[in-house]
Amino acid sequence: MSLISDIISDALYYIGAYGAQEPVSSDDLAFGQRIVGRLLDSWSARKLSPLGILRAPYTLSGAASYTYGPTTTWAATTRPMKIKAASVLAANGVEKECHVCTAEEWAAVPDKTRTGIYAEALYWDAGFPTGIIYVSPMPGAGSCVLYTYEAIGQTTGLSDTVSLPPGYERPLVLAFALELCIPFQRPIPDGLPQLAQEAEMTIASLSAEILGTPVPQPPQQQPQGAKQ
Repeated sequence: MSLISDIISDALYYIGAYGAQEPVSSDDLAFGQRIVGRLLDSWSARKLSPLGILRAPYTLSGAASYTYGPTTTWAATTRPMKIKAASVLAANGVEKECHVCTAEEWAAVPDKTRTGIYAEALYWDAGFPTGIIYVSPMPGAGSCVLYTYEAIGQTTGLSDTVSLPPGYERPLVLAFALELCIPFQRPIPDGLPQLAQEAEMTIASLSAEILGTPVPQPPQQQPQGAKQ
């Protein structure tokens, strides 16, 4: 784990904007924090910055829908990137899977007024920052258990410690260094684009393992001298 200021400084050293022992100015650190925040946000949108799958129960009360997100009926700490799976835990302790629907699948549910012990279908509208979750049938008791894809959160201060999963810090520094070449008007160091691409492939592979999706294949390299 490193301070966000250390990650910014290391990236600036990579591209030669600062010497190895030269302190980075407060203005450049503040600018770098904004850029690294946008990079992490971009990775989150592409599902490349996971903290893992969170399992969390939410109380069912017989309603057809529930607000979902920070400070809502189903108060999640942060808005997740994706609901990967869901189930209903009944009052008798029996848990059954609940299908997470696409918009088209939810629209095809014929009777959304049914009640029952278990919800068979669940739809999240993915609203930001607050969304709505719809269930059918509508259980009057028990819990809806959501398995959600949680993304790495944003830092608020330069002295914050960035808590990254194993294997993420080096790719972040390399990708960040490449991102900083343009605003700092630095020539791209030899080999950095390839290192940054390999770093992103490493993150994509780690994310695929967490999500249970196919591991992405690296882009095909053209032989030297081949026509573009």
